[in-house]
Amino acid sequence: MKKALLALLLSASLLTNAQRNNDAAIAGAFVAATALTFLTANLQKKEMAKQISQFRSKEYIINKIIGDAGEREIKFETESLASDDSGGLISVAFNCDEVNERGLLLAFFGENRDPYGNLGNAYAFRYLPLAEAQSVLERLEKVRESNNKYLSESSNVNNVYVQHKDLKFVFYRDMGNQIRVFWNGFEVIWEQTAFDRTKRRLNKWFNK
Repeated sequence: MKKALLALLLSASLLTNAQRNNDAAIAGAFVAATALTFLTANLQKKEMAKQISQFRSKEYIINKIIGDAGEREIKFETESLASDDSGGLISVAFNCDEVNERGLLLAFFGENRDPYGNLGNAYAFRYLPLAEAQSVLERLEKVRESNNKYLSESSNVNNVYVQHKDLKFVFYRDMGNQIRVFWNGFEVIWEQTAFDRTKRRLNKWFNK
């Protein structure tokens, strides 16, 4: 009887711990999924894209990358690199010698779902340190070049999928080369012109 009671108590304890771990994982996923800023419906896309690249990006940088300034005066530089006509993916270069951080901010801007499942316009930032950003851009360019013949054979039919951590990229052709990028509930198009400009200007900005 004592053995049966002990086994029952042990099972209950294991279930409780498992539930706690599961709850923590769900909470963590919820926080990650809701790390978005939703916008009012009446904002113009081009106007909001400008706000994101010039101002909201700086808010993200000081809060998420640089951190608490304390009594210091911290200098940092930003440069808007490229965005497409719809503003779906905006690229911003960033440098701060004082905290030894530099790299590329990808600002995702478009439709996403809030915690209640409602669809609305939102934005969020994905930061890539410089070496990682340059490596990713170089890889994406090589993928496009090496699969150009395959993609050209059938527009909107042939696709190439690659992934970098939580960023997913699908290459295809639709009136030109396109990259569809999936991240954190966003699905945006990275036009070839905007991609090429991002890669070229990022390298130029850090080599000046």
